Amino acid sequence: MNKEALKNRFYELVSPALPNEWEVDGIVDEIAELPASARELLMSQIPVIWPVSNSLCLSFLEDGSRVIETIPADLVPKWVRAILRRYEQQGLASARGVIVDAGQVFLTPLRKRNLVRFEDVRKRLLFYLRGVSGEDFDIDLDASPHTNTTTYFVPVSISLLNSYQKNQLLYKFLLTLHWGFDLLGTFKILPESEVRGNQLINPGTEVTDVKSPMADFLAGFAHPELAADIFFLLETGRVMRWLRADLPGLAHEVGKLRVDLEGALPAADHDSSEAQLAELGYSILFDQKFPPWISQDPALQNLLSTARADSITKLHELYKILAAAEKSYERPPLLELLGRHDFTKASAEIERKRAVMKETFILHLQALRDKNGTSSPQPGGAAAQDEADQAMAVITETKADYSAPQAQQILDNPEVDLPEELVQLINQIKEDLGHIPPSYFSAAAGVSGAGLTRRQASADGQGEELGGQEGILLDEWDFRRNGYRKNWCRIMEREMPLLHSTFVDTTLEKHRGILLKLRRQFEFMKTNEHFVRRQREGDDIDLDAIVEARGDQRAGISPSSKLFVRLQRNERDIATIFLVDMSNSTEGWVGTVIKEALVLLCEVMDVAGDPYGILGFSGMRRSRCDVYRVKDIEEPYGRRIHQRINSILPREYTRMGPALRYASDKLAQYEARTRLLVTITDGKPEDYDDYKGDYAVEDTRKALLEARGTGIHTFCITVDREAHDYLPQMFGRGNYIFIDEIDKLPMRMIDMYRQLTG
Repeated sequence: MNKEALKNRFYELVSPALPNEWEVDGIVDEIAELPASARELLMSQIPVIWPVSNSLCLSFLEDGSRVIETIPADLVPKWVRAILRRYEQQGLASARGVIVDAGQVFLTPLRKRNLVRFEDVRKRLLFYLRGVSGEDFDIDLDASPHTNTTTYFVPVSISLLNSYQKNQLLYKFLLTLHWGFDLLGTFKILPESEVRGNQLINPGTEVTDVKSPMADFLAGFAHPELAADIFFLLETGRVMRWLRADLPGLAHEVGKLRVDLEGALPAADHDSSEAQLAELGYSILFDQKFPPWISQDPALQNLLSTARADSITKLHELYKILAAAEKSYERPPLLELLGRHDFTKASAEIERKRAVMKETFILHLQALRDKNGTSSPQPGGAAAQDEADQAMAVITETKADYSAPQAQQILDNPEVDLPEELVQLINQIKEDLGHIPPSYFSAAAGVSGAGLTRRQASADGQGEELGGQEGILLDEWDFRRNGYRKNWCRIMEREMPLLHSTFVDTTLEKHRGILLKLRRQFEFMKTNEHFVRRQREGDDIDLDAIVEARGDQRAGISPSSKLFVRLQRNERDIATIFLVDMSNSTEGWVGTVIKEALVLLCEVMDVAGDPYGILGFSGMRRSRCDVYRVKDIEEPYGRRIHQRINSILPREYTRMGPALRYASDKLAQYEARTRLLVTITDGKPEDYDDYKGDYAVEDTRKALLEARGTGIHTFCITVDREAHDYLPQMFGRGNYIFIDEIDKLPMRMIDMYRQLTG
């Protein structure tokens, strides 16, 4: 529209009250420079403002032309109402301030009212994510939304859109989008060799497959940020196709945000790769009506394929178009909002989870092997042998003709009677990798060089010591011969798998009231403070000493000069290790309450500031006494400790003596005036072999005596109703408590610790 036509349009809108022509000319010059959309927005408000005040309207057109492009289109009417309201209340000059400084005066307060803080919606988002996925994920904060496949990262707040509900929906969508990446296998895409060798990759760039082949592949492009963003949008397209099919309600609600997002996000410069990517992004998110430069390219047909591998091919084709005229690249605001892929973190987390699944699989098979014996015949042997025994026979076969596929086939048989946990684990591994690698079976069978192994006991000259290099060898007390069995037990130090659950959050919410009270009480335990009376100098007057001195004076006795009290602070110097029984007898309600007790204990001890560690113990036979690290003494308490407590599960047997010796040694290495070792158990020591009865009790008693000999105080908390029969012999009278009401365990544990250390 030329200036003359614009002037005529203005006169039509304000008629019959026409302003001076010289005023109009200046305003028309300002408006004519605006893009057509911004110009129309500005002109559309003339009929609203002109009848109220001609001067205000002229100011709106002149000053508003400089800021109109910063105001989202859907907020312009609300902005005008704010201007008119200020004009009626405070006059023209104040109303002009709302026009000139629209960002500070109008937009900022508006966004504060519409701002959604993550802390306010965390629980709701967490319940949604865990509910829709059926898995135990966590949510944390980061400037750019992304995921490592275990934790989902979102901004600390969102205020982009013009209502609280819309910003809340945006939070929900961002979480779903990044969960979709994980669900559809974005982080498991591997670049094909022919693509990685393509000429578009910088010839001098070294591409390696250390942890994240995809990250290395993208880094090899001349414009890696551009390549990464193209891939991000292609994968977003796959997620949106899935979203429309499986979560149509959410997809429909998100579809309503297009106008809001286009109005709130700055537009990229025309004819740039940023503008083209933004255009593609809006198409992918909302209508899938692609611009001509895509729809007319035969190589880009079926752009939004459901196949993971297609994203690599389409990336190649799109990159050729977008990078052709690219000199520099800046990320479009739309992509800044949606987030990014962090392949390095995701790959590391995927490998960690695979390592945990592998270890757990091996331990399950080892336990079955021990249960069924290590000398099972080959499949097809004794007629009475059941399918599970046959599977274990194949798995544990270590001859040259060892057949992992045969073992796989047997485990795949639905008639094989395997533990439910193992069946679920097998399904998880197959879902992740497509099969169970042969190395998993060979490791379980004890084949050298194949992951975690368990060596059978080998005899020395006395037939006692364990051979091999793995683990920590410890003595065990044999009361029958009144001597130690040298190197009799092997401690296996194990990392606690990081399983994600709502258990800790639920526990904290359940005991929120009592926790507030406990935290206040434990605050006073940071330092041990007491008054020392009858001092020559001090912090306050000793009233008893004053009264006594006055009496002496009247009696003619020379009074004492020690008339003050002094506050003496003794810094706490206490280190504690909690040794938790993880045997299979803790399954069910008992195990749950023990975990609850640990959560509350950690919370209050973190307030008190006392260093403490948590170890779990279980195992089977002397060749594998497992000790699990839940928390090191110096390790800070936080989400990772939460995850390890979540992961405390009932496992095998209770060989208590070796676990006590290991924990005592750890505690003895820590410098502290007072060192306390607290055992939490539901029963007497017992193992699968001959570690039972008097033998187990006496070995445990000896391990406790060894600990006390190094200055460590030992204590036991038990829920075993028969504890009075054996605990006095092991721990000594007064060094244990029996809790007959299991639901009271958390509070009793805290009271016990306060009494022992207060």
